[in-house]
Amino acid sequence: GATPIINHPEVSIVSIHAARDRAVVREGEIVVRKMMNLTSSFDHRIIDGYDGALLIQELKSMLEHPATIFM
Repeated sequence: GATPIINHPEVSIVSIHAARDRAVVREGEIVVRKMMNLTSSFDHRIIDGYDGALLIQELKSMLEHPATIFM
């Protein structure tokens, strides 16, 4: 995947890649699941790495459970 590049005056950028079929292990079985990469870059002078990681975790959760976006 690509690494998003921050351009001034941006302080962060997130890149959501296309979902693709990948082999994963679920309950001891190899199955095909749609998987995607989510990457980000943050200006650490403004956004602490911990806070940036929390944002990415929240985005991941919303993508995995889209109904929660409307709650």
